[in-house]
Amino acid sequence: MAPALKTCISCEKQFLVKFRFQIERRGSEMVYYCSQQCRQGSTEQQGQVRCTSCDKAFVPTYAFQQATVDGKQVHYCSMACRTPAVQDYRQRRTQDERGPMRIAVLNQKGGTGKTTTTVALGTGLALAGHRVLIIDVDSQGHVGISLGIEGKRTLYHLMVEGMPLSQCVVAARPNLDVLIGDDTLASVEIFLARKDEGRDKLLRKVLHENHDYDFILLDCGPSLSLLNMNALTFADHLIVPVSCDFLSLVGVKQVMKTLKNVNQVLLHPISIMGILPTFYDMRNNISDESIKTLKGYFHDKVLPPIRINTRLKEAPRHRQSIFEYAPDSRGASDYQRVVDWVVREHQRRAQASA
Repeated sequence: MAPALKTCISCEKQFLVKFRFQIERRGSEMVYYCSQQCRQGSTEQQGQVRCTSCDKAFVPTYAFQQATVDGKQVHYCSMACRTPAVQDYRQRRTQDERGPMRIAVLNQKGGTGKTTTTVALGTGLALAGHRVLIIDVDSQGHVGISLGIEGKRTLYHLMVEGMPLSQCVVAARPNLDVLIGDDTLASVEIFLARKDEGRDKLLRKVLHENHDYDFILLDCGPSLSLLNMNALTFADHLIVPVSCDFLSLVGVKQVMKTLKNVNQVLLHPISIMGILPTFYDMRNNISDESIKTLKGYFHDKVLPPIRINTRLKEAPRHRQSIFEYAPDSRGASDYQRVVDWVVREHQRRAQASA
């Protein structure tokens, strides 16, 4: 049996209902619209408007039922529809005014999983619908290699030549842009070393008004360089990947000394957001001992560990993140916990400042 045609209440055209907006209940009967234009025209003829939240047609009676958002007039049929919409709008405005959450990923010891963490966190946040920028502060350029992307511009063009960020980044994935790193970063170090003043905060100066992203992640190299100092004075939060071995714990102590200098000498209040144990192997006592030691220093700042997983090592060779290469692996599961935790922190801070 063929579907029955309906008659548009506005233009009397017969049509086949395909969309929910084409149906409206009026009292005990149903009416139909062939298009959005007919639906809107019929609503206006009756002196009605449509609720921005639930799309219900109604005649405004109270002042709270009308508002202006970003220059556009909106309507709410009830306080139940208005309240969550207003809260969401305020949260978005607060986020826009405050700017993105800036997170540096740093450990002054190499081989702790900094790039793996940055790439996994960045792609995970992007998959969750957040706008993300990854800045590679390491001349080895492992972020671009891991994601299979190439670019012609780096921090050199941003900080030395003064080019706008939009002309320097590469679109790596939906919602994810990357400012790649390569050997031109050595020239940035020389440029910064020759500056008499402001050399520790140049990155913050050139990016201070960028509100196009929800998160900016900085993958820092394993050294105390001028570029890393710029990353720390630009970031507001720090995630420290720590491999579960003794030497990596020494690297954490070096990071703590660096943060003290940034806070006291450079007068920039960066805080440790989380300590992330990596290369955790439950078969080795040193892994458990490392986590106990970290918790003794950092308490609830220590995140659940990233377990040793072959898929994490294989993903860069395939130019994919762990969520693309092996979404069902232990590595993807462990890093998804980190992504979820960062999102919760982001929401908590947004609510606290709303």
